[in-house]
Amino acid sequence: MVKDNFFSRPVGAAVLFLNDFHFGVNLNKLNRAARLVPKDVKGFASLIANAPHADANAVQDIINLLDDYAHDAENDLIFKLQN
Repeated sequence: MVKDNFFSRPVGAAVLFLNDFHFGVNLNKLNRAARLVPKDVKGFASLIANAPHADANAVQDIINLLDDYAHDAENDLIFKLQN
């Protein structure tokens, strides 16, 4: 059963959820990712919200991955799917 789905909420809610694991240390990374890859931020926040034993280390790995995604998006290193 899904506890929370961040896709139906503003991306800021996902940022705040992920931010709570590290007390604001990664807020700049999360805000940048939210601006550049908001669907990824919402998706990973939804996954973590439904992981019963997610800890700060697991969330840090997700934040680092989101930072990499944001870097790639900012530098046009990812391909864009056509609608």
